[in-house]
Order: sequence, then structure tokens, then C-alpha cells
Amino acid sequence: MVYWLQGMNIEHIINDGRTREEFTLAGIGLAIKAYSWHQLASFHGDLPVKEAFVPGLLSHSYDTQDYAFAQARSWARQAIAELDKQDKNVYPTLATNDLIYQGNKDKWKKFAYAVLARNYIAMSMKDAKYLDSAIACADLSFASAADDASFRFDATGISANTNFFGVLRANIAFTYTQSDYMVQLMTGTIPNYNTSGAIEGLLTNQIITDTSILDPRAIVMFGTRDTMPADQNNIKKGTYNFVGTRQNFGVHTSVWGGTASPTEATAGKGRWLFRDDAKWPLTTYAEIQFVKAEALFRKGQKAPAYEAFKKGVSGHIDWMKTLMVAPTVVKNTAGKQTSVIGDKITVARFTTLANDYLNSKYVNNMNINDFTLSHIMLQKYVSMYPWGVDTWNDLRRYHYDLVLGSGGVPVSGTSYTPDVVYHKLNTDATRIYKGFYLPPADVINRRQKFPADNQGAPCYRLRPRYNSEYVWNLNSLKKLTPIPGDALNYHTSIVWFAQPGN
Repeated sequence: MVYWLQGMNIEHIINDGRTREEFTLAGIGLAIKAYSWHQLASFHGDLPVKEAFVPGLLSHSYDTQDYAFAQARSWARQAIAELDKQDKNVYPTLATNDLIYQGNKDKWKKFAYAVLARNYIAMSMKDAKYLDSAIACADLSFASAADDASFRFDATGISANTNFFGVLRANIAFTYTQSDYMVQLMTGTIPNYNTSGAIEGLLTNQIITDTSILDPRAIVMFGTRDTMPADQNNIKKGTYNFVGTRQNFGVHTSVWGGTASPTEATAGKGRWLFRDDAKWPLTTYAEIQFVKAEALFRKGQKAPAYEAFKKGVSGHIDWMKTLMVAPTVVKNTAGKQTSVIGDKITVARFTTLANDYLNSKYVNNMNINDFTLSHIMLQKYVSMYPWGVDTWNDLRRYHYDLVLGSGGVPVSGTSYTPDVVYHKLNTDATRIYKGFYLPPADVINRRQKFPADNQGAPCYRLRPRYNSEYVWNLNSLKKLTPIPGDALNYHTSIVWFAQPGN
């Protein structure tokens, strides 16, 4: 996406915009470039930056993740500077061709600040000063869910302009669905594991909700086989049963609520984010409020962190409602409900239940003494389901909640062996993702080993594309540290932002 599909196209947009003094166009190009390079560097760590678009090269030297992140910030700041300028010429079809903000300069500036906030929080384990920068940029970013950055799909019946998660493209079909951990998290049923790894009841410190309080977001996020009541007022706690899937087990239900791949007859264009014409989020007000909440909390400013946390949860609910589709019941010849096209709850009923949830002890009426970093990070985790790839940045910054070595990172023997990983206890105050276990953990349902190439360590980066790098650029890969790029366990090499110190 970054090197090829955007590639020189983005460079031409920026350069032509500056040359013709169409500064809005240049600013948009720079904002997209900053966003995309932040993502790219987050995934891969080291990568070619300086030599990315140098003509005639048959191999490219790698730059550090530190350098790539710095460039992303530079491009974001340049975007803001260009957007502050007055256009000499107006790009004639910008309002039509800008599928995100229709040429709205103010929103693009907020988007650029969101990129900066994301980047600073990702680096915040390196130096506490980045917490202040994350807060400052968050404050200059989105003001509400109305500013959310989403990409529009027109869904005219062809794959090219249809949401990847929709019915038409059939990428999810009956293969991928909600995980057991997500369902446990959203229904307050995270298990408590005893010393032998067996389940003994439920975790006492559930973070999102418990078994007595309904978080209605689960109704929208997850598929369920249950029929929808004729009266929306009958939708309440216990109306729907959500089943999550764990690794190496068959899918119980699709995200559309069926037991088979969806069709137009059974699911229409889909529902919520899993719809042909659903807008795809790039970053949201909710995410940025959680960035701010985390930064404030880690600075010891608990009260303002709690305020940002509450805004994040309500912002996520507001965003969810923009994607909801009114339900249409599908019946068989006997008049029995067989499926629902759209969401199994109306916006009105969802709003009522969401207000009840917001006023519960898990959000607005939480005792501030009970408020923890886990509340922030797990609500952020929920708010970025199933689209937010920066979630992986968070998991890696906190090292998957593994027991760490003396250097502050996972090490063989202390954090993992070739057979098992060792997580912090759920009672540990520093454990962020309560009840989250990587597959090789010694608890029931998580005892599958990593592939042998991992040597017991978790993944910290994606390998680059085989043909472009391992065929043509192998010598550059071999120079990477601490694990060379041609090593079988290169993907376990801890990325720069997750390593302590500068």
C-alpha cells in the first residue's frame, strides 16, 4: 500500500499541490503519507525510508524505526503547515474525490494531529516527555465523533468500491468471527484460572462489565444465532447469547449471526462494520481520547484521565451508532425468523441501553479509587475492534503482559521457554490486559505452542514481502539488528518503540 499503491502517487499530489499553490491538496497528501508511514513502521520496525523512491536502485538500505517514526511526525507537521496556508488555486473536484473529509481543511488538520498523538503514545515507553506531546496533540485533534476519519465505500455491486468486511467480497464468510476473549471481555465472563491453569469461576476484577450489567455494544459487535424479539423493548440482559471461537476450533456463528456464509438473501449488504457500504475507520475520537487518558494516567493525573476515559467510551458508542442499520427480519415459508438483515437492535433501543451502561459503575459512576490503567487500555482495545491495527502497538508496548526480564523486556527462561509463555498474574497491578493469554500460556484453551521458528518468543514485527526483500534486498536485511532479517526468528526481534531507553 505504502510503497506501491500510494508510492509516487502521493509524492506527485504533494509536489504538484505545492507547485500550483493548491496547499490543501498538498496537506492532504502529507497527512495520508504520515498516517501510512506510521502504520508501516509500526508493523515492520526497520524499513527503507531515505532510499524508498530513489530512481534506479536495485537494492535499498534499511533505516531504523526511530527514523521512520520521526519522518512520519515531520510529514504530519508539514501537513498542518500546508493546510494553514491559503490556496492560490482550488482543486476543482476535491469535495467529490476526497472520500474522507470532502476537502475540509480543519478536519484534515485534526487528522494530522491524531497521527502525531498515535505516534507519541507509541514511543512513550522510551521517554516520559512523549506523554506531554501525546496529550497536546490529542487536544488539537478530534473534538467529537463527528470528526472521525472514515473512508467511504459506495458499494455499487463491484468489489473495487466495496468494504473488505462486507457480504459481497466474502472475505470473512464463515471463517473468521469473534474470539472467545473478546466475548468474555464484553460480557463480564473472563475466567479465573487456578495455579494448574484450570478455570475456577470468573475473574473478580472484570473491567468492561460483569454478568449483571449489559454492555449493548456486544449486540452490535458480535454475531448471535438468537432471534430478535418483535418488541425492541424486550432486548435486555440475557436476550442474546454470544459465543466466541478459540484457536483450532470451528466457528460457532458468523459475524452476521448465521451458521453459514452470508448471502444477499440472508444478510442483504450486511450489518454494522460488516456491510458492503460501511465506512472504514482510520482513526477515531474515541481512540484519541484513550490516548490522552493513558498519558494523563501515567503522569499521575488520575482525575483528568478519568474524564478523558469517559469521553472515549461515549465517543465509541457514538461512532458505533453511525454504522448501525435498521433490522429487517427474514422469515421462511412457515413464518419463522431465519435471519436479520441489518443489526439485531435499533439505534433507539441501543441508545437507551448504552445510556444505562454509561451510568453504570464501569464508566460514569465508577469509584475513581477503582479506576486503573486497565480500564483505559481495555476500553481502547474494545473501541478498536475489529479494525484498529494500532492495538498491536499497545500490546507490544506492554509486552503482552508477560513476566519481564531485568532489562524490562521478555527474555528466554523468565518470560518464555520453547513450550510456554509466562504471563503476569491477573492480580498484578501492572497487568493491563486482564485475562489475556497468548496461545502457549499454561492455562486451559491456550496451550498450543508457537511455531518452532519463534524459539518460544512472541511476534514483535512483520516480515517484509518475500519477493521484494528476500530475493532482491537480502544483503540489506542481513545487516539488521538485534536479530538479522534473514534469521528464522526475525519476526520476534523487539521493535524499537517497545525497548526501554532511548
